[in-house]
Amino acid sequence: MKIKDIMKILEESMKVAVISSVDEQNQPHARHIHIGVANENGVFFMTNPKTNFYHQIMNNPNVAITALHEETYLIQVIRITGKVREIGKEGLEELLADNPYVEQVYPEESDRQGVQVFQLYEGEGFYHSMSQGHKYTFEIGK
Repeated sequence: MKIKDIMKILEESMKVAVISSVDEQNQPHARHIHIGVANENGVFFMTNPKTNFYHQIMNNPNVAITALHEETYLIQVIRITGKVREIGKEGLEELLADNPYVEQVYPEESDRQGVQVFQLYEGEGFYHSMSQGHKYTFEIGK
C-alpha cells in the first residue's frame, strides 16, 4: 500500500485522531484532533495559541498520532510518530472548509481567527488492517 492511499484513509475515513504531546515536565497529554488534510507532505491540523496543546508542541515538536476506523468486518489502525511545525495561516481555509467541528471547538469567530495550522512534516508511520492482517510501514519527509 502506498503512502498516498494510507493518508487518504486517515483524512477521509478516520477524520478524527488522538494526538499526544508532552508538557514542560515531560508529562504526556492526549487529545482528539480533526485531521484537516493528510497527504504525502504530512498531516495537517490546527490549534489555537491559547491552548495548552499549542504551547506543548511549540516547546517540544515530537508527537504521536493514532486513529482507528471500523466498518463492518474491516478494522484499520494508523499510527504516526514524528515532528510538527507551525506553518501559520497557510492552508487554513482548506482545513476549515470541511471541518464539521470548528464551530463547536471554536464557537467565537475571534477564536477561529487566532487558529494556526501545523504540519507533521517528518515521521514514521504504521498501517494495520487488524481484521485482514495487512501491515505497512511508511515515512513522511525522509
